[in-house]
Amino acid sequence: MDATPFGHYQLQELIGRGGMGEVYRAYDTKTDRVVAVKVLPPQLAQDAVFQQRFRRESQAAAGVNDPHVVPIHGYGEIDGRLYLDMRLIEGRTLGALLAETEKPLEPDFAVQIVEQVASALDAAHQLGLIHRDVKPSNILLTKANFAYLIDFGLARTAGESGMTTAGSTLGTLAYMAPERFDGGFADARADTYALTCVLYECLTGARPYPADSLEQQIAGHMVSPAPKPSESNPRLAAFDEVIAKGMAKKPEKRYQTGAELAAAARRALSAPVRVTGSGRHTAARSGGGRRLPRRALVMAGVLVLVGAGAVGAWKWWDARSTEDFPEGAVPAIAASVPAEVRADGKLVIGVNVPYAPNEFTNSEGEIVGFDVDLMDAVARTMGLATEYRESEFDAIIPAVQDGTLDVGMSSFTDTLDRQKLVDFVTYFEAGTLWAQQRGSAIDPSAACGLRVGVAHSVIQETVEIPAKSDACVAAGLAPIEKVVFSQQDNVTAALIAGEIDAMSADSPVTGFAIKLSGGALVPAGQVFDSAPYGWPVAKGSKLSGPLLRALEHLIETGEYKTIATMWGVERGMITAPKLNGASR
Repeated sequence: MDATPFGHYQLQELIGRGGMGEVYRAYDTKTDRVVAVKVLPPQLAQDAVFQQRFRRESQAAAGVNDPHVVPIHGYGEIDGRLYLDMRLIEGRTLGALLAETEKPLEPDFAVQIVEQVASALDAAHQLGLIHRDVKPSNILLTKANFAYLIDFGLARTAGESGMTTAGSTLGTLAYMAPERFDGGFADARADTYALTCVLYECLTGARPYPADSLEQQIAGHMVSPAPKPSESNPRLAAFDEVIAKGMAKKPEKRYQTGAELAAAARRALSAPVRVTGSGRHTAARSGGGRRLPRRALVMAGVLVLVGAGAVGAWKWWDARSTEDFPEGAVPAIAASVPAEVRADGKLVIGVNVPYAPNEFTNSEGEIVGFDVDLMDAVARTMGLATEYRESEFDAIIPAVQDGTLDVGMSSFTDTLDRQKLVDFVTYFEAGTLWAQQRGSAIDPSAACGLRVGVAHSVIQETVEIPAKSDACVAAGLAPIEKVVFSQQDNVTAALIAGEIDAMSADSPVTGFAIKLSGGALVPAGQVFDSAPYGWPVAKGSKLSGPLLRALEHLIETGEYKTIATMWGVERGMITAPKLNGASR
């Protein structure tokens, strides 16, 4: 067999590849044995911080004494490449098994896997180590179904805040506990959460929150109830409580150890099976699981508000109107829509993406976000469909002025200067919030000489940074170097990569970027310069009244709050929308 020399190893066969490097079947000429050698990308050996993290990984894994943790023989650096020498385990990952079968595992088998992985986790946790990346692809199964928890590449000591390289969003979103999105801190209970997610996937064949985008998946972990296995298969009802507790949003409400989770799963396995109902609405999922509609989470919250919605609809009912309107429309509001728009049956809306969580494009090319869900609900109340047209940010207001667009929707701050061009229907309150890399100490009010990233044409680019930079120059200090990017995503990426010192954006956007960074970014200072967001319409447009009343209706029924809560922006909710609400 041909082999590639690597120090005293002969690399015989590539057996795995991932984000942290490649794993080879190798022959160790020093010890005369076949091992698994993990070789990391060459650039990582040049990163002193990463080297420290890698050595911590090796020491952590080598120190765990449990049969379900792959033994570590050694580690180091050869020819500028970091490597890890491990026992070679013949088998396949749980992830590969789930992908190959495309169906749930037998409950008894699923519980056996969880019990073994829980043992490995508890052994690590007793040493103060957190795995941080528990997922099916990191669970290796032998032919005898003996499970190993592998790849302690993200292991940290409990409470440790450093040991990460810029740009590394640690862990896998599908299994990450809610607290991981708030600064990246986690303790052993985050591993318990992740293992519960694995149990759910084994039982149902689907991940807990199979959303259309990463952002919606994050929203699922943070605000949506834990999924019930019984909705996939009613015979799994005994596991509903296990999943609910293991995936509790607050760590103190979860199982506190892997052993507690495993014991609860074992009890559920032997619980009596009670199947109720005809089964028409409880049929098992097929394949990889049922994908919910994009706004399913919003609608689930709205169902409990049906009573309030009926009252709101009655309040707005115009008894004189006999015109038929689409389902969900409030007749009196729909009847007030300008005739030409009502005849067309849709709102034509200008939007600039990405600006998550307000408006961005998901993996299937759909425009999604808080603004989108809210505008969809407003349009439905008005008896209209929505048609979104992507545009450059600074082209939206001119297109509203000339009638090409009915309304703009792109996180516009309502200002007195902009009111000279268009009218605004306010729907949200946002300020400016800066972000910085963890470990920095940046003060937005004293940023002279710094490189600050902003998106093109937003208020921070046109007003905030120029004013602060002018003040620096007036004080005899270096100006702020404004670094302008075409899209907000690029601003965030540049900050994570260390290409800029800080970024400035609207508070919900910065907050969402911090959550997505997995602890790489933190706020710089507090929210300041709060002002209303507004939907721009043509000056004197008769569309502003229906938009205003539709939003008032959604606030009264509670649907507005439901949408805001799903996207995690409830701090910016308003109680009374206005026409042209800017004060400066």
